[in-house]
Amino acid sequence: MEAMYPYFLVVHLLCAIIFLGYIFTDVILLTPIRKILGDEIADKFFKIISQRGTKIMPFCVLLLVITGGAMMTRWINFELGFFNTKLQILLSIKIFLALLIVLMVITSLSFKFFIKKKNPLANIIHPIALFLGFFIVIFAKLAFY
Repeated sequence: MEAMYPYFLVVHLLCAIIFLGYIFTDVILLTPIRKILGDEIADKFFKIISQRGTKIMPFCVLLLVITGGAMMTRWINFELGFFNTKLQILLSIKIFLALLIVLMVITSLSFKFFIKKKNPLANIIHPIALFLGFFIVIFAKLAFY
């Protein structure tokens, strides 16, 4: 596993950039466009982007979870402990926040593909994911500082 760590790290970072970049673009850049273009044109625009995002983001999140879980075992495990060091505590908080995002992704996909109704949380999921993602990045950097 140790030999694979650098590969997991690169894939994890690329997927995190893609995921948070998509969320950032939606929340910060595209949402204000609705006021300028109006609801009808903005809805068409968002529909095109979300169709592409729905295809890419679940795979990206899955890779984030797999690579993050693999990397986590280097720092947090039964031998090293779980909350013995500052690094382990911050990584545990980061993991908890990431699992909240994964839960929101699963909820969104469930509504879209299984329940086939509009997600009642659709308007708040991306801002919450952006907020949590920001703190995930901060905790990841602080853990190794």
